[in-house]
Amino acid sequence: MKSFIDLDLAEKIYFYKREYLSTKQEWINEACNQLRNRLNYLNNILYEKLNGRLTRAIDNCIASCRYHFFAYDGPKYKILSLPSTPFVGNYFHYPNQEFKHPDEINQLIENDLHYQSYVMAHNGWVMNDDPLRCFADEGQFVYLCRDLIQWSDLIKLRCGSKREDCPSLYTYMKEYTRLIATTFHGCRLDNCHSTPLWFAQEMMDYAREINPNFYINAELFTGSQSIDIHFINQIGINSLVKETWRVNHCYEFGEIISLTSESDPIGSFNKSRISKLLPTKPYSWFYDQTHDNPCQIEKRSVEDSITRSACVAMANCSTGSNRGYDELIPHYIDVVNENRLYSKWGNQNKEVNEKTAIISIKKSLNTLHIDLFQQGFTQLLIHELCEGVLLITRYNPETHKSILLICYTSFINENNRKNRLNTLSIEGIIDEIFIESSINDLKENNNSIKHFKKSEDFINGIENLNVYLNESINVEESRFINLTSENSPDYIGYRTIEFKEEFKSGSFIILKISPLPQIHEKINNIKQIIKQFSNSTSQFNKIIKDLTLIDLERVLYRTSAEEQSDGKGFDVYIIPDYGKLNYCGLQAIITILDQIRLFNQLKHPLVLNLKQGNWLMNYISNRLEIYSNTKQLGEWYENVFSSISLLSRLMVPVYFDLIIRNSYELLLEHSYSLMTPFISQSSKFVRQLSQSSIQLISIIKNARLPLLSPNLREPRPSEEKDEQTLERIQLCSSLAAGFPHFASGIWRNWGRDTFISLRGLLLLTGRYEEARYLILSYGGCLRHGLIPNLLADGKVARYNARDSVWWWLYSISNYTNSVPDGYEILSDKVSRLYPTHDSPAQVAGAHDQLLYDVIHEVLLRHLQLLSFRERGAGHSLDSNMNDEGFNNQIGVDSKTGFVFGGNRWNCGTWMDKMGSSEKASNKGHPATPRDGSAIELIALCRTTVSWLIHMNKENYYPYDSVETSSGTSGKTKLLLTDWLNRIDENFEKEFWIDESNSSQFVNRKQIYKDTINSTLQWTDYQLRPNFLIAAVIVNSTAREMFNKTKVWLALKQVETILLGKYGIKTLDPSDYNYVGDYVNDDDSYDFKRAHGFNYHNGPE
Repeated sequence: MKSFIDLDLAEKIYFYKREYLSTKQEWINEACNQLRNRLNYLNNILYEKLNGRLTRAIDNCIASCRYHFFAYDGPKYKILSLPSTPFVGNYFHYPNQEFKHPDEINQLIENDLHYQSYVMAHNGWVMNDDPLRCFADEGQFVYLCRDLIQWSDLIKLRCGSKREDCPSLYTYMKEYTRLIATTFHGCRLDNCHSTPLWFAQEMMDYAREINPNFYINAELFTGSQSIDIHFINQIGINSLVKETWRVNHCYEFGEIISLTSESDPIGSFNKSRISKLLPTKPYSWFYDQTHDNPCQIEKRSVEDSITRSACVAMANCSTGSNRGYDELIPHYIDVVNENRLYSKWGNQNKEVNEKTAIISIKKSLNTLHIDLFQQGFTQLLIHELCEGVLLITRYNPETHKSILLICYTSFINENNRKNRLNTLSIEGIIDEIFIESSINDLKENNNSIKHFKKSEDFINGIENLNVYLNESINVEESRFINLTSENSPDYIGYRTIEFKEEFKSGSFIILKISPLPQIHEKINNIKQIIKQFSNSTSQFNKIIKDLTLIDLERVLYRTSAEEQSDGKGFDVYIIPDYGKLNYCGLQAIITILDQIRLFNQLKHPLVLNLKQGNWLMNYISNRLEIYSNTKQLGEWYENVFSSISLLSRLMVPVYFDLIIRNSYELLLEHSYSLMTPFISQSSKFVRQLSQSSIQLISIIKNARLPLLSPNLREPRPSEEKDEQTLERIQLCSSLAAGFPHFASGIWRNWGRDTFISLRGLLLLTGRYEEARYLILSYGGCLRHGLIPNLLADGKVARYNARDSVWWWLYSISNYTNSVPDGYEILSDKVSRLYPTHDSPAQVAGAHDQLLYDVIHEVLLRHLQLLSFRERGAGHSLDSNMNDEGFNNQIGVDSKTGFVFGGNRWNCGTWMDKMGSSEKASNKGHPATPRDGSAIELIALCRTTVSWLIHMNKENYYPYDSVETSSGTSGKTKLLLTDWLNRIDENFEKEFWIDESNSSQFVNRKQIYKDTINSTLQWTDYQLRPNFLIAAVIVNSTAREMFNKTKVWLALKQVETILLGKYGIKTLDPSDYNYVGDYVNDDDSYDFKRAHGFNYHNGPE
């Protein structure tokens, strides 16, 4: 291989003193032996590589010879001859079309460089090769190993990797491209995969500079769909050549027709008005035969010709053929070596016309192909009726008419068929037979091919055939079928056809089918109903105008737990092989229908369920009919579904989707109309967000709010009697903390979750009365200066959250600012459930108090400082809590004005994960205690005090100060304005961590602390996103609290450190406690992870 040895390097590697050898000569001999062994090893590697390539070359030569001379699907050359049929193909083209002997070639390689420059390599195809590389480049061994299936009429162009590699070739091909683009509307890129991608791209780009609408039809056989798509996208290919010659079975033919067609399956849903950007399959140009395919008559039979063409004509894509196919030329037309001419068109001898071979059949099929497209037969169904018989249906989803092709293919010999098609049942009226046709050999033993003689003057086809074609005939006139049932419009059963003996291999029949009048009438009824959706005065629109947002929650949403709480025996619908739906209402169905429509999943369990029975439709209507407010809507659905259920089961899902989709959209629009202009006139995004207001707010019988005062001013909530206990029930809606676990029962109502959400879900949406009832209900449960976190009807409430009451006060301030005359709520009567710390629960109205007095009590309890222990403390109340965690305290620092509370064994803010793993020893340990003064609570307190000052000035709130008393110092009065000023004066000083801070706990600088004065001091200095909450809360009322320059520095830190691809991290990733992945069922020994301990220590 002309390799050299670096002897200096060899000496360094192998020549050295060896302890086991005594003389220098022995060292030299050993070094030479080691070098020799290494060289033999390297030579052996090269030998094995070369021997493997030569072995592959020999195997490929034998395989080539076997294919060309002996294979059943090869050309079966009769003799060896040069240059036309050699033992193996010639890989190179020599000057003057010489065919050199190998000895002469070797001599020329050694002696004649000028001759060598005119020897050119043939192009070809390499099986399983990477089409993105050039197989003729340096370092490739395709020619040496005889891997190339050469095309002896084509030269492999050396395009290089850029135009500068061969500028003359680039210029030549660019001129050729110009001639093509100015002469034709498009081109076929034959064997596109064999052309360097960059080169093809530049040539086609140039063609489209000349002709912007230049059509590119490409032949791609890369063996990889992803590489095909890469070529399509890079070159801008309009369509791909698809061929039928490789198909060897009836079902394979059906598959390729399905793949090439631009049709949806029959029963596909109507397309959405808004098209989503999704991957699509390349457009196909479907050929029954191309110029470089083997002749199908030779490969299969004469009968195959018309059945193949009939199937191709039913494909919903561009179709094509090759000259000679319609004339039944029974051999491959060699584009290189064929010197005869095609016959002319005419009626003279040796000319072709419509009566020649199958030309008239192909004309009728082409007419049908065009009609199917122009008349809207956009859906397709393919089914193998029995061995060798293919049923292809094109369906018009608007008129519900069908065109049926029943094709008796000739993939297998007639004598080898296991069964035969006898009858077929058809749903609908057979209008006519569009085409029926067959072809039969007139020669004995079907030997027309054997007796075929080539004309010396022109390319001729088989003549001794009986070609039958009949068009637009009645069923009674058919040669192939008998109708054994009635076909009148009054007959509602299936039409049964019986196939005659004449219907055999090489025959096909095409039927026109119309729907039954009864079905047509039902479809028209449904279409009239669908028109109701666009008519504002229609019955449907009148019905939904009476629905409230609470009613819409039942119609559109409602979880399993919520539905079961009604006690009516209903639950979410269960789809076999799919499972329970997320909601009882329409949203659960719409979510699935959207996915089905997007990806055309017609085998989805929901679609199958609708085809199999009316259970889902009955569920929808029956469920709504049992409630007075939705009864009319349920009856409307029942009426529509009764019409849909009479349709063909194939079409039931389609019209079900139309009804559900259109009614759902109108119900959404109605819901927006019941909300504020901020929602109804806003963007689609905001409107969709507002649906969470409907989802989460409803009246749940087993999750009632505490009763409001009977002395409450109007409006008051409506009431009803419990059917079992006969007690008075106030129909107040409540807000679920989340689905599905916090939807009903004692776990539904949480103070913190309710009042964090109240502004967005109730005030911005205009649900003012419901917001008022929630505020007053929770206010009635005030105890220890706090409102409950877990409400549980107020009877077994837990007062273990320090922040819930401040979110409650913040919500009241939002209410007064958002609702017309919202300040009036401050004078509303609150029915106190627990007037004192230790009082038993009071009945509604027994101890009424004005809301502003309740608010004042909250401030008083905090300023006076209060410590208490939770009632029922112990394992039964909270099995994971450490005993010390049941002790709580609240207060306000008199120096700073900062609200504080809690201890290291409880977690009284929204970051409230309590450890529960004994295995990992985190049970009883709060992951984020945040005791002391939490930053967002200070912001809430500051905003509340500022708001109350304003309310006092407007005479809506009677207190301008809070007066506290103690046993030693007497009474102390704190003006609200002084409290406000203390917060503002101390906030930046206490919370900002600047560059000069030298505390041992500092991890990040130029940030705001998360807390101050916590028991675990290092937690004060953690970077968390809670200061963002504080900044948003005080932004509109307390710009004085945050320094503008510093807050922007802190925001930059958040952007750099906490902002992730899903949202904001809950903890600095550099913090020791940071764990970014939350797994609630983690049962490891890891203290920081087990049982989801890291819930608020990292996850976004």
